[in-house]
Amino acid sequence: MTKVMFYGLPAWVGATHSSTICDWWRVDPSTITWDRSLLYSVDLSLTPSAAIAGRISVSQIDVDDFTGSGGRTTIGPLWPSGNTIGGCWVTDNYLARATAKSRPGKASAVDVPGYEFMAMQYFDGEQNNRRFYGFHASVLQVQGNLSLVEIWNPGTGNSGAPPAGTWWLDLAASAEPHPPCVERIDDNGRAHRAIHSRFR
Repeated sequence: MTKVMFYGLPAWVGATHSSTICDWWRVDPSTITWDRSLLYSVDLSLTPSAAIAGRISVSQIDVDDFTGSGGRTTIGPLWPSGNTIGGCWVTDNYLARATAKSRPGKASAVDVPGYEFMAMQYFDGEQNNRRFYGFHASVLQVQGNLSLVEIWNPGTGNSGAPPAGTWWLDLAASAEPHPPCVERIDDNGRAHRAIHSRFR
């Protein structure tokens, strides 16, 4: 099955070069003295929707679609009127290229964010056109095919914040079809897991 993994990074746009191409920092530029050597370049038109429409191949996808088009990216999507501060959800291939171009001692390798800021989309096979998002979750009970699951908002799973809510889910039907891994056991002996769910 062909799938693309996306990682959500904070983004501050530093320059625009066309209606869809921009350079961006992944940290507040005021904290790095506006160092232009730390800019990353992205073409916001190289998205899943462009691949589905046949304008590019799946291997050419660099960034998720804008939120208004079903994706998670919040910068752009078009210049000069696009958002200049937000999130840029880039692919693992994009991150690998960006890391390879990083200059030692200057632009350090790009860290991959945690599972709470990950998404994956399938383009063929049994999961064709399905999308899954990473969540921090704790399975409280299991009854038949249903699991009572506490789910945290992105970025809060290990912060001590309360969960966003508790839901009965059929994980076989609504979660990515790989067994979730145990991330940690809390003081009460409950297993907290990373799951990839279809639910936003």
